[in-house]
Amino acid sequence: MSWIRLLIFGMLLGSTVGCLRDDDEPIRPTRPISRLYISTSNFQPNTALQQLENVYLVDPADDALFTSFNNAFRTGAFGGSAITYSPEVQLLFQSSQNTPSAEDHAIQIYRIDTLRGTLARQGQPTSELLTAIHNMAYHPNRDLLFMPNTRASEPTIPPSLVGSVLANAGQTQSDLFVYGRVRTKDRASLPTYRVPFSDKLIRAIFVYDISLRTEDLQNRTYISTFSETATTEVLGYLNLPDQLANRPDSLRLDIEPDFTLSLTGVTNLLSMAYSPKLDLMVATQLVQGGNSKILFYENFSTHTTDANISVSRTIEGTRTKLANPVSVAIDTRDGARYLYVADSQAVSSTGPGAGAVLRFLITDEGDVEPNGELRIPNRTPIGVSLDARGTIPADSTINSSSVARKRH
Repeated sequence: MSWIRLLIFGMLLGSTVGCLRDDDEPIRPTRPISRLYISTSNFQPNTALQQLENVYLVDPADDALFTSFNNAFRTGAFGGSAITYSPEVQLLFQSSQNTPSAEDHAIQIYRIDTLRGTLARQGQPTSELLTAIHNMAYHPNRDLLFMPNTRASEPTIPPSLVGSVLANAGQTQSDLFVYGRVRTKDRASLPTYRVPFSDKLIRAIFVYDISLRTEDLQNRTYISTFSETATTEVLGYLNLPDQLANRPDSLRLDIEPDFTLSLTGVTNLLSMAYSPKLDLMVATQLVQGGNSKILFYENFSTHTTDANISVSRTIEGTRTKLANPVSVAIDTRDGARYLYVADSQAVSSTGPGAGAVLRFLITDEGDVEPNGELRIPNRTPIGVSLDARGTIPADSTINSSSVARKRH
């Protein structure tokens, strides 16, 4: 009768696993996790478009040494661009460069086996509307992928999109595209929603994730504008998922920001990241002909109405090696120490380089050298996403109740 006991045990185990929600909070690790995913832009420009390894994993990213990667993967992208990882659903999302020599309008979705460090294809939604996705944000409870499209829409609608409501937005400066139920998307698939911007370019995005598990009205989505001359604005949206879902229209012309934050003296803002523990927003700024910067905005969530806000401190100067800091990730755990910047032109000891991922201390300020520097041979880092979970050992933490200053 032992086989009957085994059968009953298997049925009970299966029913237990079946009740687990894959959109609940991230799996609690048995040890601290600090995994950095790096997207690189390189591909082989030949007729076959031979794909190269374009996702690199550093594990642990908060190790004393930050000079090498652990694994490299090849996705379906013809040159990677933005990348974001969701530990809640264990999925990695990657956009493409979409260059004239290699048109690629797809979003790559890969499931990650975090024990073995392998990638398995989950889906590949594709739309000709997606032309320049440099930043992404994912909301796991709603299964929504937000994608700022940083390029003016084409004046001529592609033949495959004629008749589509989403394509009839008219000429725009840029658009926010959103895939709903993105975990089930594959192959050709129009975005679920389109929010057009007729008079501004949008670039970076993050979701303030206080309500990922509570489903209250405190959810906020932040989107930055991009200009070489005009002051950067950060557009704040309260409970944007509900604003999108409350009406069945796919083309949403009626959605406006709930408040706008003008970043005093800032242009060319490339990326943003946020730490709820520190209430700290970190952004990267391209400075043409000068030293690019990392910007810190403390007490960021306290701004809920239109306001001009000034930077709290910066990392800038020749020692930083910053040149084109296209993507930033910050460790959001209590006592976290580091932030990570993908710089596609990071300066090397011999002059301008092919790019690097630079690690700085969260407490850094001024003209400081990176705490760590990772250069991948023949690869240009273009995006970073950090999976940081678990309790950091007390002897390696920074007091998160007060972001100390490190002045130089």
